[in-house]
Amino acid sequence: MIELLSDSPTTIAGAIRNAITNNISTKARQRAEEGVRYYNFEHDILKNRIFYVDDNNNLAEDKYASNVKIPHSFLNELIDQKTQYLLSNPVDVSSDDDELNDYLKEYYTDDMQLTLQELVEGASQKGFEYAYARTTSEDKLMFQVADSLQVIPVYDSDNNVQRILRYYTDTIVKDRKQVKLTFAELYDAEKVWFFVAEDSKAFKLDPSQPVNPRSHVLAIADNEQTDEQRLAGRSYGVIPFYRLSNNKAERTDLEPIKALIDDYDLMDAFMSNNLQDFADAIYVVKGFQGDDLSTLRQNIKAKKSIGVGEGGDVSIQTVNIPTEARKTKLELDRENIYKFGFGYDSSQVGDGNVTNVVIKGRYTLLNMKANKTEVRLRSFIAWANKLIIDDINRRYNKKFDVKQLTVTITREMLINENDLANNDKVRAETRSTDMQTLLAVAPRLDDETVLKQITDAYDLDFEEVKAKLGEQDYSQAPVPKELTGGEDDGAEG
Repeated sequence: MIELLSDSPTTIAGAIRNAITNNISTKARQRAEEGVRYYNFEHDILKNRIFYVDDNNNLAEDKYASNVKIPHSFLNELIDQKTQYLLSNPVDVSSDDDELNDYLKEYYTDDMQLTLQELVEGASQKGFEYAYARTTSEDKLMFQVADSLQVIPVYDSDNNVQRILRYYTDTIVKDRKQVKLTFAELYDAEKVWFFVAEDSKAFKLDPSQPVNPRSHVLAIADNEQTDEQRLAGRSYGVIPFYRLSNNKAERTDLEPIKALIDDYDLMDAFMSNNLQDFADAIYVVKGFQGDDLSTLRQNIKAKKSIGVGEGGDVSIQTVNIPTEARKTKLELDRENIYKFGFGYDSSQVGDGNVTNVVIKGRYTLLNMKANKTEVRLRSFIAWANKLIIDDINRRYNKKFDVKQLTVTITREMLINENDLANNDKVRAETRSTDMQTLLAVAPRLDDETVLKQITDAYDLDFEEVKAKLGEQDYSQAPVPKELTGGEDDGAEG
């Protein structure tokens, strides 16, 4: 794709079609599409067909056998679980400068939170996802997700990304016929080219763009300035795309557990098939008057009756379906799906004593996976923050620095409220005992030491309490009953 590094629009246009075709056929693209399918419950089980050997010894599809197709949405749960564990609480980007904090609120909105969630979800499904920066009609920077299936990085000879090709399709009606339009945008650190192609025709510069190529941001003013002034633009100084990798190898969250999910789907589906097909019995037939066994199967299923010849006979035999073995296999598959998918299995019950220590233990695998994702997400936020600070400085003529920002990501985890209440009660009782012990030995200590111990225990400001007491002899002052745990009005030190 070296042609995409050219500055000639003709050369670039001639290379776009091949770049798109090659991207569609890559293994990474196929894995990404598979991850998207499974996230949307489109499992391989939906393509399942049942075959048998007919009377002519030919392999034929059995269209009368039960063929239950049940996709189980493990991947959807695991990806949403990771995303919400990380981002159910909004990412907090703040500064010690109150003025800068006010400006940041314009950028870190609900839309930005949604972008972060979609970015993590997309990377988990496809192995990697793109976010891109753009400027709104209000001249403010914002970020959106770009489908990585339609984004192609362009590398130089040193394997560094020099440009990004983004493409998408649309259908219009032209001359009473539907025409498929493919739009392509090629970005570098300073400008962007726009191309369009009808159906399978060659790409050409998009005539609908007033300036092509142009800067990343084009400001069109409604006044009497010259065309050069009226169409003046500016650039971000970097390629306005960021690639968020799901992991170092850019593997999807599906790959480690796909075989387990497929096995679970099959086990569950065929147990349903067995229960339906063998709900009544197996018919052993002698002297059957019919064309073949296929007709017999159809008659039994549809009419619940068959005909036999002279001396014929029908005997009925039941079948014991190994349901316990299948249930055990399903449980084993489920356990391995959460284990190798690094997820939290909320169906775990245990011995009923679910303390916060037990809950944290069950979150261990999910926490490990979230740690890897958070490191990469913070890298994107750092990239975005640099662009945000530059945009604030441009819009408000300021000189803020990105080093002034602090990023806080607070994870959301289930907790046992009763366990917390019991812990608080134990801590309060322990503190009360400590206070009673302190007051018992207070006569042997100086007043300032006693006061310091009390303020430290209750997280009070020693100097402030001391100042409020003034000249009062606090060793003889009434002690609040909440410090002693008693019902008396006071205690003497």
